[in-house]
Amino acid sequence: MTDLERRRLEDLALAESLRVARRQDGMITREQALEAGLTDGRLRGLVRSGTWSRPGRTTYLVPGADAVRGKARAAIHRRPDAVVCGITAARLAGLDALALSGPAEPVHLLVSHRNARVAVPGVVFHVGEIEARDVHSLAGIPVTSPARTLADLTLALDRMRAISALDAGLRAGWVPDMGPVLAQLFGRSGAVARRPWLREVDSRSESPLETHVRLIVTDAGLRPEELQYRIFNEGGGFVARVDMAWPSRGVCVEADGVGYHSDPAPAYRDRDRQNALVRLHWRVQRVTWWDVERRPGWIVAQVAGLLAAVQEFF
Repeated sequence: MTDLERRRLEDLALAESLRVARRQDGMITREQALEAGLTDGRLRGLVRSGTWSRPGRTTYLVPGADAVRGKARAAIHRRPDAVVCGITAARLAGLDALALSGPAEPVHLLVSHRNARVAVPGVVFHVGEIEARDVHSLAGIPVTSPARTLADLTLALDRMRAISALDAGLRAGWVPDMGPVLAQLFGRSGAVARRPWLREVDSRSESPLETHVRLIVTDAGLRPEELQYRIFNEGGGFVARVDMAWPSRGVCVEADGVGYHSDPAPAYRDRDRQNALVRLHWRVQRVTWWDVERRPGWIVAQVAGLLAAVQEFF
């Protein structure tokens, strides 16, 4: 066989391996790669060059692999008895209340007691009973049910991030109410201290930022009278829907997901909208993530000041 023929066969083997991997979110096993025609030497070379990565001893991720799904498939390949759980399950299901994942974020797997001692690099194991009703299939990947996933997040996250996740899960229809989550928490370590959080869940908060702001002002005794409140002008025309409102005082809070607009059009729309509210004698406080993270006390002071400015709004 000539060098040219050998290179052609290697290229065909690589192309077939990539086709297999792309059907599996960018993950391919060693056995599949060898079956496609690659050699162990070529696999080592792909890893050394950084072209492919190796999340497990016998699994690989190709360029363009889905970082979450690919790693989850690789972990399940090593532990086929496990179920993807916690934040990994939430990411796979598309929960929109989570911070972006980093490359070093591990895969979280739920395993039974009898199989808990087998370690896998890049995987965090959670030991517990796995009931069939708590396991769903997502694109062929076994994941915990929505209620179990939300319960796991409630136990793993701090109060504000947990309630943000619960708000998002309820808003997305993962559960009809907090009853299924409460049932999944029953008897688990730390559940008693977290049960009161479930009473604070409100699906009307449309983003984690809104949830954080709502909790900050509520903790200070300034619970909003309304969420997602629609404001109309004297003629009955719609003016705006605001995130949080105290209609009796003519005060509203808007949670801005970004600190500024790179495109002037949204900035102009925000300005016109706020001017329309001001003409109707509403007092508007805008809040960003920077405020939540750096000066929550300032948020409370601003809202309290606006609420104290008038006794009754006409």
